[in-house]
Parts: sequence; structure tokens; C-alpha cells
Amino acid sequence: MNLPIWEGVLAGHKTIQKMIVILGICGWIACGDQQEGTRVAQVGEAQLTQEELLARIPSTFMSSISVEEKRQLVEKWVEEELLYQEALVKKLHEEPEIAALVAQATRRLLVAELLGRVYAKDIDVLEGEILDYFEANRPSFEREQPEVRVRHILVKDKGALNDVWKRLKDGDLFGQVAREASVDVSAELGGDLGYFTEDMVSASFWEQCQAAKLGRRTRITTASGLHVIEVLDRRAAGSERELVDVRGEIQQRILSERRQMLREKLLEEIKGRSEWSVDLDKVN
Repeated sequence: MNLPIWEGVLAGHKTIQKMIVILGICGWIACGDQQEGTRVAQVGEAQLTQEELLARIPSTFMSSISVEEKRQLVEKWVEEELLYQEALVKKLHEEPEIAALVAQATRRLLVAELLGRVYAKDIDVLEGEILDYFEANRPSFEREQPEVRVRHILVKDKGALNDVWKRLKDGDLFGQVAREASVDVSAELGGDLGYFTEDMVSASFWEQCQAAKLGRRTRITTASGLHVIEVLDRRAAGSERELVDVRGEIQQRILSERRQMLREKLLEEIKGRSEWSVDLDKVN
């Protein structure tokens, strides 16, 4: 599985992605309407209910979000609602520049929603389509740079490193140890970072991965902490990426091409029943 790596940025922060989603939810929760249910917060006439709060949390995060994190979300909603209502009191929404920005944002949101509903009708990519695309576009799947595939376990201190090293020597599975002991976001994938190029990781991590022997576990140190790494594979520039590694990319390419055609078809249909004109000569 190919994953972008920001080694030294996300390492050791498993909750970052979750909290980004949590904080982002605040902007999606409707305010101002009276909602039936258990009220957990209120600002003026605006209410937030427990049911509405839970409904806005993506199902993929529901099982991992703690009560404390939900409370933080509620507090963020209150802060945002207070600021929003203050902006209304100051009549910022009546200022021409702000009104234009709101109209522009509404316009973009509605266009995105319209296209999203059109695209949602055609999201299945058949296996045969993937294989045909791969065969027809093989040159585009050649590696432009050398790539290496590595799995690793990241810990923060020598004691934890020694514990991990002992478990591996005693025969524990690398993936299981990574899931239980690694503080990197890759822990959920058994420490597998997938294939990456030199520009995707820190210079120190890349150099030590290059120096490590293929298939042999090695202990290294970077600015992020202490690692046990295992180089699983190396691929030279110009070599072809395997179908299993580009399947997701191919699916996205196919869907992107379909969406472009659907967009063009929709526009053609709308133009056919609408009054519109352009005068490009007046554009200077």
C-alpha cells in the first residue's frame, strides 16, 4: 500500500488525524434551528443536541472518539457559535464584501453538491476496467525515482526500543508488535510505510533505510525517535510499478475521467435548455 509519509511531522501523534476531524465537525453542525433531543449546549436560541452531535461524527471515528474529545467538540461549537452570533450583532453579514464572500461560498457549495450527486451515481470500477487501463498505460506507471518499501516501529525511549527488539527476537510478529508498541501513525498498518521516494521522508530516515540490508531488521535513530526498520523491497528508477501498488491510483484515474465526462454531459444538457452568452472580445 502506497502511503505519503511526513516522517517527523505525524510520527508519534496517532490522535492528530482524529482531532482534525473532530475540530472540523464544528463548522458542519447546524445552529439556530430548534432540535429535538438531549440538549448538550445552547447559545442564545441556538442549540446543540447529543443526537445531532453524534450524527455529525463520521462512523469511522465513532468507536475511537473518547468522551473527553466529544466534550472538546461541544466546547468548540459553543466558542464558534458565540463568535458567529457576535458577528451577526455587528452586522458583518450586511457588509458588501462579506455578503459577496458568503454568496461565493454558497455558490461553490451548491455546485459541489450538485456534481457530487451526479458523480455518486457512477462510482463502481470493474476489475476488467482496471486491468485494461493498466495494460494501456504501462509507461505511466514506471518509477521516476528509486523507491524503497519499509516497515518500522517507532518508540520514544531506549527502554521501549529494547522491549520491542526482544519481542521480535523472541519470535513475535513484526506487524503485531508495531500495532501494539509503535507511536507512529503507520502502527495501524503493522508499521508498513509502503513504497516511498527520497523526497517523501527526512534525509536521515532515507539514508539509513538505504544503508540497511534487505530483509534484515535494524535499529536506527532519527529526530522522531528510535526505530526498528526492515527494508522489504527496493525498486530502481524506470522499473514498472506492480498492479497491486497502483490499483487505487488507477481507480481514481478512471473515476476522474468519468467525472469529467459526466460534468461535460451535464453542462451540455443545461446549456441546451438555458439562455446564455459570452462575448470574449470584451475581455481584456
